[in-house]
Parts: sequence; structure tokens; C-alpha cells
Amino acid sequence: MEFLENIRLIQGGMGVYVSNWHLASTVAKQRPGVCVGTVSGTGLDWVYVRLMQLGDPGGHIQRAFSAFDSQFGTEIGQEIFSRYYIPGGKESSARFKNAPKQVVRAMDGTANIPLSQNSDESIALSISSDVVELVIISAFAEVWLAKQGHSGRIFINFLKKVELPLIYGMYGAMLAGVDGVVVGAGNPDGLAAIRSKLVNHQPVSIPLPVLYREAGENFHIAFNPDTVASGNLTKKPLKSPAFLAIASLQNLVKGLAESTSLKPDGFIIEHHTAGGHNASPQGPLMLDQEKQPIYGEIDDPDIEAIRRIGIPFWLAGGYGNKDKLQEAISLGATGVQVGSIFAMSEESGMDPAYRIAFMKQLRNESDDSKLVKTTLVSPTGFPFKVLQLEGTTADDTIYEQRLRVCDIGLLQQLGLSKPDANGMRRLFQRCSAAPIEGYIHKRGLIHNTQDRRCLCNGLLSAVGLGQVVSNGGSPAREPAILTLGNHIDGIRRLSRNGQARYWVSDVVDDILGNE
Repeated sequence: MEFLENIRLIQGGMGVYVSNWHLASTVAKQRPGVCVGTVSGTGLDWVYVRLMQLGDPGGHIQRAFSAFDSQFGTEIGQEIFSRYYIPGGKESSARFKNAPKQVVRAMDGTANIPLSQNSDESIALSISSDVVELVIISAFAEVWLAKQGHSGRIFINFLKKVELPLIYGMYGAMLAGVDGVVVGAGNPDGLAAIRSKLVNHQPVSIPLPVLYREAGENFHIAFNPDTVASGNLTKKPLKSPAFLAIASLQNLVKGLAESTSLKPDGFIIEHHTAGGHNASPQGPLMLDQEKQPIYGEIDDPDIEAIRRIGIPFWLAGGYGNKDKLQEAISLGATGVQVGSIFAMSEESGMDPAYRIAFMKQLRNESDDSKLVKTTLVSPTGFPFKVLQLEGTTADDTIYEQRLRVCDIGLLQQLGLSKPDANGMRRLFQRCSAAPIEGYIHKRGLIHNTQDRRCLCNGLLSAVGLGQVVSNGGSPAREPAILTLGNHIDGIRRLSRNGQARYWVSDVVDDILGNE
């Protein structure tokens, strides 16, 4: 992947639709070959279903879906568009129709799993073809739109923790000619090899973690591209995108570089001050007076050890200015990945109302540590950076007033019930931010529900796609949750401490200068 050697700036793949196709395209156009735009692959099926119900503003989805059907000789795009599109958009007080949930089943279509007779058996699981098609075409559309009208590079970012749609999203992005796949929030070992198989439309499978399985028992979800659209997607080999793994410490980098599977083409070394999900501190979890995880020197990556591995890498988390870029290069990095400063640019997918509210807060609060906190609110168990913005679920009062629901379920855990008298177990999916009684019924522990907040609904609300709820009163939106990294000095500088708007071009010029 020779083109990686020239990349100095990768725009981060943030949140749900914050790093949307418009932001990524704008970044990629700035300095092709030097800048990379990244779309977020998280929850795109839900994003697209809701945008269609808002009337497909700008007609972009219809255009991308039509391109998919034309390119591959299918009617999938037309069928999905007809299913969800509302001309002129739904009434503001009307609820969104939900996308199909990613419900896991055994291959016979039931939730029943017999006790394994073979300790080395890997049991195949599946999700519905409706979900598979929607995930594929949504990822295709997001990348296709991002790549239109320029020669720059476009990456797509996935969370390993959101495992069920991952291989389908990768495939959809590859159908659109994505230039790179970036995976974080977990160990992405094996995904580089899956990428290489999907290039030739070969069947692939990905292991799934299943709670309460028997010793030696394994589960996986399989995907054969030839089963989609009557095999029409598999006529021509695809371009192989670069595969970049996000890691926080040298041990994971070394392990992936020495993997018996294919090694990544590059690494993004993400410091725990970066936004979104972070790796947990090493050793026993300790909290400070603000109930934030305490990180120490042991949690900082050994950059020299990573450099000696000999695979290109980029540094992330506090590298959003020209001096930090030069520092990264001096340490052996190819460049940097930057997120938060792009999240507050005018081209970002964040709801403008929240950008404006944050800028106001920026003017009134000089202590950055009070604006962004590292929390344990995520159902994943990973520390998660939360912007402390009034009216969002960062506010404990808003959180406590919200009715706990789990109607999206992207962060659900997969588990098995205790066997019945016939040795049969049932698959279940649970989330620690869901209603507590249901979580406990599915073998969950009540202390794991404490302070857990719904990221699925909150992150959709952050980009203006929140569900309409009533809670016994007048219709309102699901409260948002927003994430930024700890280093917001770049936002302060470009916005003149919250007094001015800024654009992607300002960010790129600020970091790259005349390079």
C-alpha cells in the first residue's frame, strides 16, 4: 500500500454520522494524497433509514442507491428506498419507523442452541437477509457519496465492538471502492485476512463472543457474497483497501504484526485522551474524585517500540496542530489522525444546535477538564469521553428522567440461557443500558446497569436523527450524547475561543501549513 507513505493527515471516523460523507469528501479534496477523509461506518443502516423518512434531503440517498442498482444490476436500492422514503419528510411529531434490528439466530432460524457434543465445534449463526442488504447498501452509499467529484482518498471506520454488521459493512464499502478500512474498539485480528477474501468475493466468517458458552465451544457468523442479489455483486474482483488497526499500546501492535493471520497495513496509535471509546487503564481500575478512570505512564504507548516494528503508523489523541504533526513525524510516525477539531467544523455531521451550544460553553468555561470527561457510561464497558453539555444525557437529571429502552441494540451482548431439561439453550441479546429487569432476566448483574447510558439513541440524536418520545408528555427528542477528546485547544484557537465558525479548510491549513 504505497500510497500510505504520503498520508500526513487522517480525519478521524467519529461517532454516528458526525464523520459523514460530506465531511470526509471535503477533507479528501483539500490535498489529495496527503489528506484522507474518513466516514464512520457505525450505525449507517439506522442513519439511512431515518434520513429517507426525512425525505432524503438533497436526494443523495436515492442517487447513491440508484448507482448501486445500475452498477450491479439489482433492484435492492429501489426496494429499500421505496420501503422507507417519505416524500417531503415525516411530520416532526411522528416517530421514525425503525430499521430492522440485528437479531442473531441459529442457522435453522430459531434461537435454540443444543448443548454441543463436540468441544471443538464452531457453531454458525446468522442474521436476516433484510439486515445484510441494508448494511451493505448503506455502507456502499456512504463511501460512494464521499468519493464523488475528486481524486482524494476515503477511508471507513468501524468499531470491533459492533461486530454483527462489520463484515457486511466492510463489503459494502469495498463495493464502492473504499481506499482504507480502519477498525478500533477491540482486537481486529483476522479482519485484514477477511478484507483480502472479500476482494475476490470469497465466503468469510467472523467469530462472535457469546456469553455463557461451554468450554471449547465457539460461535461465528458467516457471509457468502454470492448469496446477495442473486450473485450479481460478485462479477468483478474489487480493489483491495488498506487495513489499519487502531491500538493504544505496543503489545497489541506487536501481536497483530506477528499474527498468524494477515498483518495490518498500518496502525493508528490512539492515546487515551482521544474522543469516543478508549482502552481501559492497565491493571485494577481506579477512579479519581470526579469518578474518572486514572491513567498513568504505563498507559502511554512506547512509540520507539512501535517504530521498530516497521509498519506505518499515525498518532492520535492530542495531535491536532502543526507542531504535534512535526513531533509525530520526528518520532517515526507517517502522520497523525485528528478528530475533535473536525467534529466542530461547519462541514461536520453534528447537529448545528449542539455545535452552537458547545461554542457558547467554550466562551464561558476556561477549564477544558470541565468540558470533556472520561466516563464509564458506555454499555461496552470501555471508558467513553462525554462532552458535558446541558440538555444532553451528560446531565444526570436528563439521564434519570429518560425512560430506559433498547430499541436499536447495536451494542448488545450475545449470550445463552441455562440449558433446559432437554439440554436446549436459547440465544439472547442484552444491553446494560436497557430496562434493568430485562437485563437481569438475561443473566445480567444489577451493578453493571449503574449509570449506563444509551449510546445508540444518544449518538443518533447528536446528528439530528433522534427518535421522537413522549414519556407521558408532549413529543420530544431522545436526549443526545456527544463525544470529544480531551485536547480541545485547537477548537479554541480556530474558533477564537468559541466566537467564530470555522471550516475544514481552516483545520487542514492549520495542521499541514504549506506541506
